[in-house]
Amino acid sequence: MGRYPFTDCLNEYLPAEDGHLSDETLATTKRRLRQIGKIFHQLKGDGKVSSDNPRKISEKDIDIFVGYRKKSGVKNTTIQKDLSYLSKLFVYFDNDSVNRFKVRYPSHVPKTNHIRLPPMEDEIVEMIIERASIIDVEDWKLMEAYGLVTVAICTGLRAKELRLLSVHNVIIDENGAKIFAERVKGEGSYGQARWVPVHIDGVEILSRYLVARRIKLNSCGKDEDALFPPIFNDGGFLSYKSIRIFKTHVETDIGERFDLRKCRRTFGQRAVNEGQDFHNVSLAMGHTSLATTQRNYCDKEQKSAVEEMRSFWSEKTKGKEGV
Repeated sequence: MGRYPFTDCLNEYLPAEDGHLSDETLATTKRRLRQIGKIFHQLKGDGKVSSDNPRKISEKDIDIFVGYRKKSGVKNTTIQKDLSYLSKLFVYFDNDSVNRFKVRYPSHVPKTNHIRLPPMEDEIVEMIIERASIIDVEDWKLMEAYGLVTVAICTGLRAKELRLLSVHNVIIDENGAKIFAERVKGEGSYGQARWVPVHIDGVEILSRYLVARRIKLNSCGKDEDALFPPIFNDGGFLSYKSIRIFKTHVETDIGERFDLRKCRRTFGQRAVNEGQDFHNVSLAMGHTSLATTQRNYCDKEQKSAVEEMRSFWSEKTKGKEGV
């Protein structure tokens, strides 16, 4: 082993995962483990852990690492992910120290509560939909930005799924619009390609975006497959950076900031609020179980549930009175 045994082990471990993880997941794994390796190297240099070698790091060293991350203000969810990455790496080298840490120091294991985060504020959704409906189709900068944000709000597609959409998989007919997402989260393992309905608020905007897209590509003499094509490249798809830039364009235009990650939750919650079948919503969002949808994304609002129960009992009472 050289001066940086953690890096040496990574260079052996990561190629073994190639082909078993998507390119995106492999890149994330590499980035996170390199960051963790630097922390262990620092802790070893400070004399706080016994080793920074994944073959030899002990459960006590893991405990010190977790404590260091907590003191640094890192969220419990992030530390849990750190432990997951470390466990896979260590087990590859026959080191079960992560599990031993959990058994020996159960009270030190980061705990999290699953709190369903809120959807986008109704006022901001309305502003985006209204503004997107009147933008000049020849204003490509704004049409592109509003097109992507509106599709995100009206389909609940993840960032990866949005980036990799094909224009040939968009269908608009008398019943509205739907999009076939071929490239999905968990592609090649648990993820399944699926059709996604477009919320009625987004159908006209999607149609207008397709017109703007055709005008722009014709002016550039290009023929691209991506629904959101990178105009300055030949072929391929948008980068995540471009998506963030589009969001900024919309924020600047409406004078309000919003979290693009809320678009997915907004789609689910709006559908449930409107009375859509919960099972249908879960399938459209690409979840493997109703519990995932309910726990993390959307559910019937508590106030609505209470009023429906009151109405149910009221109707029952009226029925008895009429007998």
